[in-house]
Amino acid sequence: MGSSSLQQTNALFRKNLVIQRRACKTNCCLILFPLILCAGIGGLQIAINRAVKRDTTPLNCSCSNAVVPANTTGGPACSDDCPQPRASKWPPVVQIPPSSTSQFGGGPPGASCGSLGLCAAKFLVTGTNQSFVGSAMDNMIPVHDASVNVSADDISALADFVLASYPGYSGSSLADSFLQNKCTPNLTLSYSFVHGNEIETRDVDCTEGLMLWRDSSWLISDDLYSGYTNRSNEIAAAYDFLSSDQGNFNLIISYNSTYEFDAYNGLPIPVFQFFGGNIPRLLQVPRLTNMASNAYLRLIGNGLKISFDFVKEMPRAGRSWGTFDLTSMIGPLPYVLTIQLLFPVILTNIVYEKQKKLRIMMKMHGLGDLPYWTISYCYFILLSMLYLLSFMVFGTVFGFTFFRLNSYGVQFVFYLAYMSLQISFAFLMATCFSNVRTAAVTGYFYVFGSGLIADYFFKPYIEDIFISN
Repeated sequence: MGSSSLQQTNALFRKNLVIQRRACKTNCCLILFPLILCAGIGGLQIAINRAVKRDTTPLNCSCSNAVVPANTTGGPACSDDCPQPRASKWPPVVQIPPSSTSQFGGGPPGASCGSLGLCAAKFLVTGTNQSFVGSAMDNMIPVHDASVNVSADDISALADFVLASYPGYSGSSLADSFLQNKCTPNLTLSYSFVHGNEIETRDVDCTEGLMLWRDSSWLISDDLYSGYTNRSNEIAAAYDFLSSDQGNFNLIISYNSTYEFDAYNGLPIPVFQFFGGNIPRLLQVPRLTNMASNAYLRLIGNGLKISFDFVKEMPRAGRSWGTFDLTSMIGPLPYVLTIQLLFPVILTNIVYEKQKKLRIMMKMHGLGDLPYWTISYCYFILLSMLYLLSFMVFGTVFGFTFFRLNSYGVQFVFYLAYMSLQISFAFLMATCFSNVRTAAVTGYFYVFGSGLIADYFFKPYIEDIFISN
């Protein structure tokens, strides 16, 4: 007569406990690893906080309360650690290649530069209705015949100028030049802006903006890529007006998106991010759109235009170095490795029963496949949740924000789902091994190899916005 389900469960649980007791040294290391990890990181966190609090001088954040008129260029100059409830306003600019100016060694060999020594910023234009697009090209850049001085309290006056900047050089929101269809000698723009408690003035010269017609978008693509390869003849942007006419406005804008992560230096973006070059820059695309929109409105008539007065950052809160968060800075890798350490334990347990013929003996005594795998799963899920519970307790005690700031209920559901998948994967991998040592070595190789590869190889490609989903 076969044994009951309760007796089978009791026998399997006792068998698993005996096997775990024989591997007491491995289990002790498994339990101590989260404790040592949490204690080490928590101790470093406390030491860093004390050192920072002792060495940090109090910040003067009075600039956060500064009142700036609504139409002012610039704004308060606050440290990044201070709150900034009212962000500074800056005029929108167009991003043009460094080859558009001779002061950075730009300009192709034999290029035709103006009398000021500035080479032209090239814009490619195409469309179905060539006569209409040609008229729009002539209205893309407003004409200014004389030098202009703009005060700091009149930022809207700069909206009539197509200001330009060179990526990688100014490193700020300020313009480096302004575009004109034809630059005349001594044509300059002088504008003032507020920087903290001071009013500063910036003088920018004229850069010629060339609107070049191309018969098709294919020719534009060829010129864009050849210009990107040959940096001395790079294209600033390209416009495809498609089927635009007096009653229809369709537009495609092509621009160099690699400026965002400094990929101008030729390194692939994930490689550049790996070496720390992952601070994004503004690509200054809205001003390109505004140029085309205003050109279209001028053709319609009635004095219509869209005034693009300024851009500004979001208000920000203050940052306190007294609460330096080391646990967030080290990334997710230690958490991943800690959770995956149970995988070799589950794998070796199943392979041990296969190697010692325990599974065959239990089957001969009447234990079916369904009760065996069900009871084994329940045992391992119980062991996993107890392990993760201790990890969460250690992390909470030592001040890990990852555990404290997230709901414990959400964490429990996530861990339960992840551990169920990990146990199922261990059951699957157990069919490939018949020796415990081989399974153990392979399991630990998988744990550390998969964690390192995921964090340092796959992560930059998954987070890269330029790679198709």
